[in-house]
Amino acid sequence: MRRFRFAGPVVVTVVLLTIATAPFNAQQVQYPKPRKADQTDTYFGVSVPDPYRWLEDDHSAETAEWVAQENKLTFSYLARIPYREQVKQRLEKLLNYSRYSAPFRRGEYFFFFKK
Repeated sequence: MRRFRFAGPVVVTVVLLTIATAPFNAQQVQYPKPRKADQTDTYFGVSVPDPYRWLEDDHSAETAEWVAQENKLTFSYLARIPYREQVKQRLEKLLNYSRYSAPFRRGEYFFFFKK
């Protein structure tokens, strides 16, 4: 007979956070519109459109501006969650405990990591 294994407090917290944010997901969010380019690649005789290729250039000023708009939207959404700080504190409390790694050998010495 197999026993049910509890997933842990972190998984439960994430699931509860997902369920609790459902009302926020129902809101209309206005995402920034990326431009579409006329980029097409041909692979083995098949034309594949790639209109967002310009976003791959992470040093581009245009890409940086689009990412800034996305970040502004994301952080404004996250700031509206009233219990976000409580979740953060709870996760820090659950994850901030003493930990030791398995010992390993380097030459004639044994080492381990400790938090």
